[in-house]
Amino acid sequence: MNYGDVADALTSAVPRITEVDSLERSRDGFGYRLSVGLVTDSVQPFSSDELDRVIETIWQTLPWEPATIELVAGAPTAEDEEPVDLRAAAAGLEPLTVTDAGQGGVSLTDMRARYGEWTEPE
Repeated sequence: MNYGDVADALTSAVPRITEVDSLERSRDGFGYRLSVGLVTDSVQPFSSDELDRVIETIWQTLPWEPATIELVAGAPTAEDEEPVDLRAAAAGLEPLTVTDAGQGGVSLTDMRARYGEWTEPE
């Protein structure tokens, strides 16, 4: 599956993202869902501005239109990885529709309403 430059674009758009550890496309009831795993440099919850940059970067960079974007984030610890909460940040991103996904993750729809029509990246 072609994900274009999404991983590089995300680490550039939000400096606290150090790596994108998984990108996966699947079908959902609306079309295609993109699932993204983000590795961050801290366990601090994302701000609404940071999460907004993540979603908009995906929307502008992905070479196919996602109906749903599912995001989970974690920060490495000495023993494993600690989940990073995205839920509070997502609550401030009207008019996106947000549901919880995983430990602190979110699933988002209605990107057109916030970011405009999707267009294929150049």
